[in-house]
Amino acid sequence: GILIRSLADASHDRRFLSPQQILYNSLGICAAIAATVAVTFYSKRALQTLQSEEDVLA
Repeated sequence: GILIRSLADASHDRRFLSPQQILYNSLGICAAIAATVAVTFYSKRALQTLQSEEDVLA
């Protein structure tokens, strides 16, 4: 959301983003991607554990 707002403000005012804004936006995107990947791997591993426990009980 912040990235889109920054880009919209910059394009509306016909100005460029500062290097600091570009850096923070890039770090924010990387953090969001890393968090998504981490949650996906954790969820997949937890699901596999539950499925293997279910197979043992069945």
